[in-house]
Amino acid sequence: MDDENFESQKLKNDAVYDFVRDRKVVKDPKVLTKSKFLNGLQCPKLLWMRCNAPEAIPLPSDRLQQVFDVGHKVGELAMTRFPGGARIQEDDFLRNIEETKTLLAAANPKPIYEAGVMAGRLFSRADILVPSSLGIGYWDIVEVKCGTDLKDVYLQDIAFQRYCYELAGLKIGRCFLMHINSDYVRDGDIDVQEFFALVDVTDKVALLSGEIKKTIDGFLAIVDMPTCPGISIGKHCNKPYECQMKLSCWAFLPPGNVLELRGNKDKAFQMLDQGIVLLKDIPKNAKLSDTRAIQYQCALAGKPHVDLPAIVAFVKGMKYPLYFIDFETIFEAIPRFNGTSPYQQIPIQFSVHVQEIPGGELKHYSFLQKSPADPRKDFLDSLCACTGIQGNVVVYNRTFEESHVLNKMKDSFPEYESRIADICSRMADLLDVFRSFLYYHPDQRGSASIKKVLPVLGGKSYKDMAISDGGQATTEYSRVTYGDQVDPADRQKVYTDLEDYCALDTIAMVDILAALEALQKG
Repeated sequence: MDDENFESQKLKNDAVYDFVRDRKVVKDPKVLTKSKFLNGLQCPKLLWMRCNAPEAIPLPSDRLQQVFDVGHKVGELAMTRFPGGARIQEDDFLRNIEETKTLLAAANPKPIYEAGVMAGRLFSRADILVPSSLGIGYWDIVEVKCGTDLKDVYLQDIAFQRYCYELAGLKIGRCFLMHINSDYVRDGDIDVQEFFALVDVTDKVALLSGEIKKTIDGFLAIVDMPTCPGISIGKHCNKPYECQMKLSCWAFLPPGNVLELRGNKDKAFQMLDQGIVLLKDIPKNAKLSDTRAIQYQCALAGKPHVDLPAIVAFVKGMKYPLYFIDFETIFEAIPRFNGTSPYQQIPIQFSVHVQEIPGGELKHYSFLQKSPADPRKDFLDSLCACTGIQGNVVVYNRTFEESHVLNKMKDSFPEYESRIADICSRMADLLDVFRSFLYYHPDQRGSASIKKVLPVLGGKSYKDMAISDGGQATTEYSRVTYGDQVDPADRQKVYTDLEDYCALDTIAMVDILAALEALQKG
């Protein structure tokens, strides 16, 4: 997972958590909640669908329950940052509102968790309301997020809450965002004072307050429209996170469309607005970058682009024996093991295929942690034992294995520092061939992902695998390894599927390199 997608996933986790809580509590589809407010900011069509045809919106993903569980655990932990408060029933909408009113009017106010407030057609539920130091009757908003820094969408979220509460008659003092501190390192029980960063965003939220009534009124008008507004696809489909409606809204696009152009999509969306849908229909005089020109020429010719001299140099640069390696990881908001940080990539599995000479027989080594214990030391022991001391370590996206996994373990296991450095120094990144467009096939559809490259060069696919992507691998591993009351047969099947999936990743690299070698032979 690259850094951009990783950050987007954390944002999406927050959105999914709010979405699920809305569905569980607010039964009136025409009530504007903060989740729907944020939907409106992203896309009016999404807002209308949420309120008028919610059954047509797919659930966020197969990871829905896990994402919700993570948000719930972070929320529970956040309450301990403001102890002594009152927890309100979440799932009963009317009871939530009534209990909130009672607690807000109490003579001796205390923090309130999950306080729900209704103002006309607006409903907002605060993660935490805290009696404010600004005076009697004032309350501070504390919004809890699973992200690790301040995002604009979080400020919009809090601005909606503040407007709703003040419309209902509450006196709001300060506004705070409480997000996860990415620099926190676990040492024993979670220290909530250090785990969370508490940021005063009062002034930033105030800057948004001037336009919020106008925005809300506009959104309510959209909700009441008899038909769905016609909104073209655009950058908003992926900002601040990928929209749940994207799959259906983008379904009209055929293979070979202009949105497959690599890089910034602004120009591609402009082409769509001009009626240019297919890459091959781009005007010949259009100004394109070198990589986009390659894609254009491939679309016209219907065959791949091959920079044979560069590929030959890459292949000849390989030093045998070759160790094709791939890691699978978990990355949790609340770090599970001492010496780890929020969202740190914790390796739980690897596959290594070793090839002593060009075209030689393969030896396969693997590791999979099958207990809830910290896997890192056993992982390093096993990896060091099967990667030798010479020859290239072949990876697909070096940044992940080197920077996000191996180098992150140096502080916890300094005795492995030199061995980790040796493995990293010998890495050869197969992704470079495709990221640099030394080879590009139109069937890659703009992607350099191994899952797109393997079918065109290796003739294999992930589509029939029981576990077919890294996100699913993480979810299933966590479910059967850390979950309660897991059937042993289910656990064993998942472990077998994980072994098969990870092994395919390294076999894929073997096959892709062999296909590149074959190119120079004509």
